Amino acid sequence: MIKICHVTPHMGGGVGRVISGLVRLTADKIQHKIILLEQPQKWNFINSAFEAGAKISISPDSSKIGNLLSESDIVVIHWWHHPKISKFLYNLPEVPLRIIIWTHINNLTVPALNPNFLLEATRVIFSTEASYEAKVFEGIPPDILEKKTGVVYGCPGIDDFVNIKKKEHDGFNVGYIGLVDFSKLHPNFVEFCSAVKLNKAKFILVGDAPVREYIEKKGEEKGLKGKFIFTGYVNDVKTVLSEIDVLGYPLIPYHTFAAENSIIEAMAAGIPPVLLNQLVERYIIKDGETGILVNSVEEYGQAIRYLYNNPDKREEMGKKAQEYVLKKYTAKNFVESFIKNCELTMEESKKLVNFKKYLGNTPAEWFMSCLGKDYEAFKISYETGLNNQTEEIKKLIKSTSPSLKQKNKSSVIHYRREFPNDVYLNLWAKIMEEESNECFE
Repeated sequence: MIKICHVTPHMGGGVGRVISGLVRLTADKIQHKIILLEQPQKWNFINSAFEAGAKISISPDSSKIGNLLSESDIVVIHWWHHPKISKFLYNLPEVPLRIIIWTHINNLTVPALNPNFLLEATRVIFSTEASYEAKVFEGIPPDILEKKTGVVYGCPGIDDFVNIKKKEHDGFNVGYIGLVDFSKLHPNFVEFCSAVKLNKAKFILVGDAPVREYIEKKGEEKGLKGKFIFTGYVNDVKTVLSEIDVLGYPLIPYHTFAAENSIIEAMAAGIPPVLLNQLVERYIIKDGETGILVNSVEEYGQAIRYLYNNPDKREEMGKKAQEYVLKKYTAKNFVESFIKNCELTMEESKKLVNFKKYLGNTPAEWFMSCLGKDYEAFKISYETGLNNQTEEIKKLIKSTSPSLKQKNKSSVIHYRREFPNDVYLNLWAKIMEEESNECFE
């Protein structure tokens, strides 16, 4: 039985579902230990993993971490550039290890895995095949990239969503499931909804909704008063999916998401999605067959109206969507692909691993290490010195990806919150906050 130690900042959201699902599905093949680097806020996935047999350590000290890692056959580091993982990699014990870095973001935008991390680790798991298109990996010889990487979709089975019975309802429901916030939703979300132009359409928004007030106000200005239904966070989304006709899912154009489970689950329930023609969305559906990809607000409205006016086509597309995801995202495929990556990793000997030389020595340098196309802007600022920041440099920092202006998700502000004494993180956070309309509050 392979002994695996997972290292993750937390087990909330998607990563919690992945780890707990993996533990549950492989308990007879793998002995799982889990290191959580921060105190949990939500316990549902932790409890699920514990009940399935995982041993869990919360914020262990360095001595305990060293023992847990050295006792394991493989260490799986769950990575999306979280500041606590950067600190963990910097302080990695100097003992021989087999390390898999499992990237839970697409690497097409910012942040993106430093290619040297890929070379230093024993193996890297991508959560989407789209990562093979990432510019950050262009310098790695194709044979090495193929040899050292594999894909495991972050979706541990969707069987529960297949037999959802449709509920009769009035009107035409366009659904969205996830955080209702512009750190995820397209900033022109209300305009997308306005373009639908169907009297019977309502927009069902499922999830915590920090921007509810803004959407309602903006919607009223667009003549959509009463069209938005906010359900709040729902423990079992299957009850909501039973009343959704189409999934409308316009995401921000610089998002980091890999396999967006809400889309896959809706497809498993026979609901056709309408997505923007960008990033990983192009890998999740086959345009015109299992969903519709659009390039503009106008096309989004046209696609929703087409599915409303052609219920037979909508049903046919929903069935094809269901068939497609049931072949691609099964629990069996999830387990087999993960175990295959572990078997290939076990063919390699344990070795001393040093991420410090690629991370740098300060939290600001750790932050910079995985910024992909935005690395140069911060490098210029960093090398110029604290007291020599020109207006031109400030403009450079402000011109970087909007994802770096958020409160969380590996942003400047997130890193500053974790490392409040780092002078450059404080400088960059202040620059980002100078214009409030550039920050996702």
